[in-house]
Amino acid sequence: MAGSSVMVVGVDGSRSAADAAAWAAAVASRRRCGLRVVYVLPEPHGSGTEPEVGGREPLPAEGYRTAQTIVNDVATVVRTYFPRLDVESRVETGPVAATLAAASEGARMIVLGHSRSGRGALEALLRRSTAQDLVRRASCPVASWRGQPGRLPDDCRPVVAGVESRPRGVGVALAAFELAALFGTSVVAVHAWASLPGVTSGPRAVPSEALVAAREQFPRVPVAEVSVEGDPAEVLLEHSADAQLVCLGSHGRGRFAGVVAGSVGREVLQRSECPVVICPPAR
Repeated sequence: MAGSSVMVVGVDGSRSAADAAAWAAAVASRRRCGLRVVYVLPEPHGSGTEPEVGGREPLPAEGYRTAQTIVNDVATVVRTYFPRLDVESRVETGPVAATLAAASEGARMIVLGHSRSGRGALEALLRRSTAQDLVRRASCPVASWRGQPGRLPDDCRPVVAGVESRPRGVGVALAAFELAALFGTSVVAVHAWASLPGVTSGPRAVPSEALVAAREQFPRVPVAEVSVEGDPAEVLLEHSADAQLVCLGSHGRGRFAGVVAGSVGREVLQRSECPVVICPPAR
């Protein structure tokens, strides 16, 4: 299964991860690419091992069997609903963020579960500093699955894009338009800003230069532009209530001064009513 023709979903046995896998499978099916289901185990310690996996050190037998059962079960469920989808399951070892980032090499997207319960290593991943590592290292967009269990992409709800000026806004817009085209729905391009206390600012338009490439590549995708003064997180969350998903951008590599590390990203990831897709900067 070639990297460029696959989506990756990380699972850990939690309900949220299973829902993330179902959502990822639905997206992969529409993209006509494969799905790779990955479980990450910590580096092995002690004795009692299975044979080597992928040339790495042997894994503890019990942990490996449990992980293998989980990825196989997820793959079986996915194949039941998407019988034509090419599904691959893997058990990997190492630090979660670094291992998932490696698994994302050349992939279309990496998807993780995320719930308010905080149970499961992957559910909590995007709420901890580990997320900074993953988005910084990942070579593709990172999606945090949120929403109602069992709800899959449809053609009714729009895709919301948090749009900034070039060059950061271009990647977000392209990702949002591409997903909207897959789902047969529209894009809501949102540009929000908060003025400094005591400073009055005039109206601002959505940065049109960030939308040019997306409009050209996906001319049939309807788009509504929303530009409003207000707290960016609150504005995006308001639009997420009826959205298919929300696309946001990160602002850099080594220095993770972007949306995930900032208050806007934390608020959106914690409170969004739909999946959140974090798009890496252009490289």
